[in-house]
Amino acid sequence: MKPSAGTILVASPQLTDANFARSVIYILDHGENGTLGFIINRPLEAVLGDIWSEVPAGLASAKAAAEGGPVEQAKGLLLHGCMDLPGAQAMGPGVEIAVGGDADALAERYRDGCDATGPRLFLGHSGWMPGQLDAEIGQGSWLVRPGRKELLLDIAPPKNLWQQLVEGRTGGLPEPSVN
Repeated sequence: MKPSAGTILVASPQLTDANFARSVIYILDHGENGTLGFIINRPLEAVLGDIWSEVPAGLASAKAAAEGGPVEQAKGLLLHGCMDLPGAQAMGPGVEIAVGGDADALAERYRDGCDATGPRLFLGHSGWMPGQLDAEIGQGSWLVRPGRKELLLDIAPPKNLWQQLVEGRTGGLPEPSVN
């Protein structure tokens, strides 16, 4: 399997880089300009109200933040699955994930807190230059798996998600590929 929008990268057991060891990354874009993804198995304990000064009231107490990767960790992106939310921007073709949106619309949509559509705030992101990720996959640093947006938006991923994906115990996802 090749990486593409909507696939998951699983750090191989041999990958020891502290930024990515035992990480699971959801890919939102992979193409001629490089690759963009977010680490999904590193949730933060902080509530959104402690991180985001203008958080909608329904989300202030939610533990919906995660470490997205080592790039631009001081910047956050609020991802969700509400493609029709006013002001939201699609993350790319082929994925039903949007970023941001009108503050009032976010407040109304998530007045009762997080649900299966998110949102999830990622601090930082993971990125690769054109060809870099493919080379790392060729060296065996990453396993490529099919993804589901529910994994990206899950604010409480299983603590053993990485192990499940490495061992192929993920509820129907095929065995990993290292090509």
